[in-house]
Amino acid sequence: MFRQPFVPARNSRHRVAALALYRALIKTGKKVPLPKDLQHPGPTHPIAHIVRKRFVKHKPLTSLRLVYNSMASGYKFLTLLTRGQTTGNPEHAQITQYLRQRNEESALSRSRAPPPSTRRHNPPLLTKISPPDAPPEYEPTVRPLPKTAFIGERKVPSVANTSGGQVFLRIKKPQPRVLSRAVSRRSDLFRKDLDALSDIVEENLGSADEEDRWESLMNKQLAAEGFQDKVPRDGTLESYRWSEQLSKSWVESQLDRRWSDWVARGKAVSELVEQERALAKKEARISRPFPDDPKATKAARETLDKILEEARQKEAARQEEAQTKKAFEDPFMAPLWVERVRGLEKRQTSQGQYRKGEKRPAEDFATKFPLDAFAALKATRR
Repeated sequence: MFRQPFVPARNSRHRVAALALYRALIKTGKKVPLPKDLQHPGPTHPIAHIVRKRFVKHKPLTSLRLVYNSMASGYKFLTLLTRGQTTGNPEHAQITQYLRQRNEESALSRSRAPPPSTRRHNPPLLTKISPPDAPPEYEPTVRPLPKTAFIGERKVPSVANTSGGQVFLRIKKPQPRVLSRAVSRRSDLFRKDLDALSDIVEENLGSADEEDRWESLMNKQLAAEGFQDKVPRDGTLESYRWSEQLSKSWVESQLDRRWSDWVARGKAVSELVEQERALAKKEARISRPFPDDPKATKAARETLDKILEEARQKEAARQEEAQTKKAFEDPFMAPLWVERVRGLEKRQTSQGQYRKGEKRPAEDFATKFPLDAFAALKATRR
C-alpha cells in the first residue's frame, strides 16, 4: 500500500495550529497603535488586512518546506507585533515604515494604471416596442445597416438556437463571450423554472395531499373527543395542496412569459435575417468601392458612428423615461396573475364541495355534443 502524500490543509492538527496562529496575529495586529495617515477609512485594520491576504495566499501550499517556513514566519511576526504595541520601540517604527512604504507603492501602481476605456457600448440588437401589458413584440434597433455604413460585401448573419428553444443571432466568428454568457444565463433560468415545476408536480403535490389527509384525520379525532378548533378556517383554500397549486401556477406563468418572449425575439431575428438576405442579393449587382480606399472607409465609418450615436441617444432617452415612470409594482398584484388566481380559487372551491358529498351539476350533453351536427356528420359518411 502506497503512502498517501501529506496535505496540510486536510490535517486536523495543522488546521488547529494554523487557525490559532491566524487568530493570534489578527488580535495582536489590531492592538498596534498607528498614526492617522496609516489608518484605513473602513473598519478593517491595515495589519489585519495584510495578515488575511497572506493566509489566503499560503492556503493551497502542500510543500512541507514552504509550510514550515510560513508557520515559522508567522510566529516571528507574532513576536514582532507583540513588541510593536508600545510606541517608540524599534519594532513599532519598523511596522509603521513598512505600512507607509506599502501605501506609496500602491499609490504609484494606481497612478500607472491605464485610464478607463472611453469606448461606448453598442445599442441592443432588438428593441421592445410592445406596451407593458401586451404580448411581447420586438424590432431591430439599427440593422439592417445601409450600404454606405460599411465597406465590402454584406455578410448575412445566421439564426441559431439552443436545445431549449432559445433563438439568437450569430453575426461573426468566433462567437463573442458576452453573447455566450447571455445565452447561457437565460437557458439556466429557464432550466431552473422547469426543475422547480418538476419538483412541485412529482414530489410536493403528493406530500401536500398526505399532509391534508393527516390534518383531516386530526380534525375528525378532535371533533370525536369533543374539542373544537379555535383557529378560523378558510375552507379548501387552507389546504397544503392549494399552496402547492399556487406555486405550480406561478412557475407555469413564468415559463409562459419567458417562452413568449423567446418566440417574439425569434420572430424578430428571422425577419431581420430575411431583410439582410434580400439586401445582400440586391447589392450583389451593384459595384462596391475597394476596401483600400481611405475616403470610402472614412465615409463609411462616419456614417456608422452617426447611426450608432442616434441609436444610443434613443436608448438613453427610453431608459430615462422608464426610470421616471418606474414605480414599485407587486408581481403578485398584477391583473393577469390576480385573474389566474381567482380562476384557481373557483376551481379549488368547487372541487372541495364535491369532495364533501355535493352532487356535480348535470352536464348538458346537447350543448356539448350537438345532435344536429352529429346527424349531419353521420349523413355525410353514408
